[in-house]
Amino acid sequence: MTAHHGPGPVTPATAHPVRPLDGLRVVDLSTRLGTYTGRLFADLGADVVRVEPPGGVPERTVPPLTGDGTSLPFAFTEAGKRSVVLDLEDPGQAEQLERLLATAQVLVTSEGPARLRGRRLHPDDVTRRHPGLIHVSVSPFGLTGPWADRPASDLTLLAAGGLLALAGDPDLPPVRAWGEQTSVIAGVHAATAALIALLALEDGGHGQIVDVSAQEAVAHSLENAVQYVDLEGLVRARVGAGPAEAGTGLFACADGWIYLVGGLGGLPLAWDAITEWLQADGLQEAAQLRAPRWQERAWRRSASGVHRFRTLFERFAAPRTKRQLYEDGQRRGISIAPVSTPEDLLTSPQLTERGFFRQITVGGATLPFPGSPYRFDGLVVAPGDVPAAPGAHTRAVLDALPGNGPAVAPTPTPAGPKE
Repeated sequence: MTAHHGPGPVTPATAHPVRPLDGLRVVDLSTRLGTYTGRLFADLGADVVRVEPPGGVPERTVPPLTGDGTSLPFAFTEAGKRSVVLDLEDPGQAEQLERLLATAQVLVTSEGPARLRGRRLHPDDVTRRHPGLIHVSVSPFGLTGPWADRPASDLTLLAAGGLLALAGDPDLPPVRAWGEQTSVIAGVHAATAALIALLALEDGGHGQIVDVSAQEAVAHSLENAVQYVDLEGLVRARVGAGPAEAGTGLFACADGWIYLVGGLGGLPLAWDAITEWLQADGLQEAAQLRAPRWQERAWRRSASGVHRFRTLFERFAAPRTKRQLYEDGQRRGISIAPVSTPEDLLTSPQLTERGFFRQITVGGATLPFPGSPYRFDGLVVAPGDVPAAPGAHTRAVLDALPGNGPAVAPTPTPAGPKE
């Protein structure tokens, strides 16, 4: 990607080292549902301008908080962005937003169509005023359809997208994963689609509307649940921690749990390798796993088969750590992975070698911070600073807009608890 700060095709950058999206401007007007999209662009070098109302966005007060009251979830989604405060109810400041959009290639919003239309931010209206702009609209259910303006939360979107039906024990209510997972899922889909739209912008100079439904993004993330229906006529359900088939599932070990995959689609693909591993490391009882019935899917999926394999494997795993099991299994070509705690991740030799965690200052404290989910050879791609106060960059951004003199903008207001 090359440097540019106006509408239309992106033009060549001057000869200096650049990050992949250096020179690209993104205006982020999103709610919590869309904030991760902008973070992904910021990591890649885009100038992501987070437009906040006076006093800051509500996300600044979402717990957990640092000692000085900085929201850690906010720090995660806003790293690398610049904060501009504009009161869009004020005609003069609304005009400043229009000037800002005229310098951008991408706009990110994350509300339903009625709400956007009421704020003059519906993609149809925005792209009419700024035909060279890519409007990435992340919303709960998309811009059209009978649910387009239905309110939603992370919990209801997980349910509507189908993922909640797969989480938890079968005899208990479903379990919502921690954090705003739908924001992350929708953000990845939105950023990917926007990058494709940027290629079209470079080629033809025309903006586009990128309509991302969080519900559809969640449905697209159901792993192989849809394929099970198509190929086996089976609707997957919650299985909890217990395996649905012998050889596959969570198993206890000396310092926690590991996840083992002995087969896929009903085929015992790793069965022989697992049996040889257990026998070679001293579990002679594993010889019984060579009996013909273990090649039969019905037996492996029976309660007796599942229980018998679990008893054998956990006896083998009890004196061994997650890392030992992982390393040994991987060497034998077996799909096995540790169930990592946060402490495990911080000391992971793989993540340490790749420099995944970065030291970032958040709320006056230096913390290990999750890095970018991608790497580029020879380029620095990493999260940047967190905008400490709402409007910290208002004057710098607005003063630089074409036709602007010194900006008259709200004084940055420290974030505080919302009433």
